[in-house]
Amino acid sequence: MRRWVFAAVAALWPWAGGALAAAPCNPCQIDGGVYHVTVPPDWDGRSKLRLFLYLHGWRQHGTDATGDPNIAGVANRLGFLLVAPDGAEGPHGTGWSHVGSPDTVRDDRAFLRAVLADAEHRWPIDMEAVVAGGFSQGASMVWDLACYEAPYFTAFIPFAGGFWQPLPVACASGPVALRHTHGLHDHMVPITGRAILGGAFRQGDIFEGLQRFRAEDRCEAEPDRVSEDADLTCSRWTQCDAVGEVALCLHDGDHSMVAPWLAASLRWAIGARSLPARAAP
Repeated sequence: MRRWVFAAVAALWPWAGGALAAAPCNPCQIDGGVYHVTVPPDWDGRSKLRLFLYLHGWRQHGTDATGDPNIAGVANRLGFLLVAPDGAEGPHGTGWSHVGSPDTVRDDRAFLRAVLADAEHRWPIDMEAVVAGGFSQGASMVWDLACYEAPYFTAFIPFAGGFWQPLPVACASGPVALRHTHGLHDHMVPITGRAILGGAFRQGDIFEGLQRFRAEDRCEAEPDRVSEDADLTCSRWTQCDAVGEVALCLHDGDHSMVAPWLAASLRWAIGARSLPARAAP
């Protein structure tokens, strides 16, 4: 079990002394790209905010999330600062440079760490509620963050996208709390994977990918809880030797994400945190 020293983390946090290191912005320009934000409308300007890093789908932009009440509205109502970066423009469109991606034009792990660091200098962030989520190719990037950058987040809630091949042999960045949502009839990202662009690239099998996280959390082979949640059937692995939890929520639909599913996942993330506090970038 990874141990973090709360005092050390708080000392690095710009709000700890009662003053921000930089002014809020929207959009926010940093080295490597841009991110967009929405703040809960009832925020008092001082209280800690949960942070929801949302990664858009292929050929979309961060404003597609901040301008969508089914994403921004849901996140803000639950007390989250929505942080929605733009993917990088590549030969195949705007997207993310996860392992196996057709376009690798930016070090997106480094870029997203920089996004977090910048946001935490501009808003008072609750270090115990830093959640990464995304849709489609954005969800694939979230899986990469969970596998390789777990210490920077408290939970992960990807939708309709997972690892691409080659799948990692193991995820060595530590235990995670990850809840994945997927459609049984997803034609864009089939749950068992598919080849694209003439077979040059391949989306991975979701079931096989989740085994990597269950292995890292040292969970049993079979889920210990199965429940219905917002028209989803969720299998949960909660009895794990390591800190963390893995959940797979399935629906009888196609390539989609709707507001009730996002709300259910964010509520789950608030209560199922993989670490006592996230690390400073």
